[in-house]
Amino acid sequence: MAFSVTVDREKCNGCEECIETCTVGMFRMQNGRATPVADGECLGCESCVGACEENAITVTDLRVHLSDTCLSLLGVLDDMEHEEKNRRSGGL
Repeated sequence: MAFSVTVDREKCNGCEECIETCTVGMFRMQNGRATPVADGECLGCESCVGACEENAITVTDLRVHLSDTCLSLLGVLDDMEHEEKNRRSGGL
């Protein structure tokens, strides 16, 4: 996935709530503090952020965000592809 997870080790109190909350096993304890170990597995749900009372966890969305113009053009291309498929199948 395209998310980066960081833990502020100064804020982390080692409560392990993030470990209990995360469904993909993003965190391990190292030296009494939570450490993200599986960035590529993060789903971006931010359940760990909500569980952390110390506000020590940050989830950053690294996905590419398309402009409205790009999204509009992709929609036009989808429409053209759909029309072509209909034309080839005789409009069925």
